[in-house]
Amino acid sequence: MKDRLPEHIEPLRLARSQRLLQGRLPLARMPRLAASIEDDAGEIDVQLKFGVDVTGVAWMEGHLDGNLPLCCQRCMQQLLMPIDITFKLAIVESEAEIELLGEEYEPLLLDDSLVSVVKLVEDELLLALPIVPRHETAQCNPGSRDEKIVEPVPESEPEPKKNPFEVLAGLKSK
Repeated sequence: MKDRLPEHIEPLRLARSQRLLQGRLPLARMPRLAASIEDDAGEIDVQLKFGVDVTGVAWMEGHLDGNLPLCCQRCMQQLLMPIDITFKLAIVESEAEIELLGEEYEPLLLDDSLVSVVKLVEDELLLALPIVPRHETAQCNPGSRDEKIVEPVPESEPEPKKNPFEVLAGLKSK
């Protein structure tokens, strides 16, 4: 496997020539992802395959594989989330082309002929992040945090609500 991916690609040209790109990208090169991960020392394996379907739609199919170090929101310890993502994008040059796409494709709208590989991979990783990362219940140890866990204090029994009509009934009997 080739370890270096190009900085920028021309997706339409690669699709017409049915190319395959493979390599690794360091997490440290993805600044938007850095805000959501614990450590940027790892790498993601990337495979990008290009082609044109029978209807003439240029496409790119990607596969991302690796681990993202996240922070478990239950125990606040590191969680290595395995990544195994496959995506298929139609390469389009205008919004009118997006309307014609089938459901099997997500659009990749080109503003320019060149696309940053790092930004493309980073976008897909950001979309794959869970809203609230956390270990499986059996693997999570919330008592391992350094700070003291404060147990919620049970509330005392609320007083029963008075019927507002009881006051009227009392006035009526006077």
